[in-house]
Amino acid sequence: MKIRILAFVLVICFISCRKSEIPLSKFVGTWHDTEYIIPGKSSIVIKKDSSFYYKSAGCDWRVVSKGNWKIIGDSIELNSTTSDTCYKMFPFVECIFYEENNRKDILTIPNCDPRNNASFAIFSKEKFYIKNDSLIYKLKSSSKCPDTLKIIFARTPKIKK
Repeated sequence: MKIRILAFVLVICFISCRKSEIPLSKFVGTWHDTEYIIPGKSSIVIKKDSSFYYKSAGCDWRVVSKGNWKIIGDSIELNSTTSDTCYKMFPFVECIFYEENNRKDILTIPNCDPRNNASFAIFSKEKFYIKNDSLIYKLKSSSKCPDTLKIIFARTPKIKK
């Protein structure tokens, strides 16, 4: 009898220690940036079919990206796929000091001429997690960005100040 009770208690302990995963429906949908630093806006559309679409635009610039996502623990990881349209490419997040900005343009198609300053953001194992009602970016140490940089998206579009 003692063995049955002990086994029952152990099973309950193991079940209660198991980390519950966040349901996919928490991530799926359209997420809008929450910062209004310059005239512009960004959004990420996360679809049920494990694909995503990112777009960002400002006064004279346009950025897009598309790719696939997967759940890793309590986070979603976004990875871009290649594009058959001519764009300048750059990482989703990369902090470059002004004096170091001597990088040569990388293009999606060699020797093409991007129209209208169109760019393609490369999502490479970019992770986001949900806290309250926000989708928060996990900053990589390789980005060279200060840890004070916060990239946060919400379900509702921002209100211009």
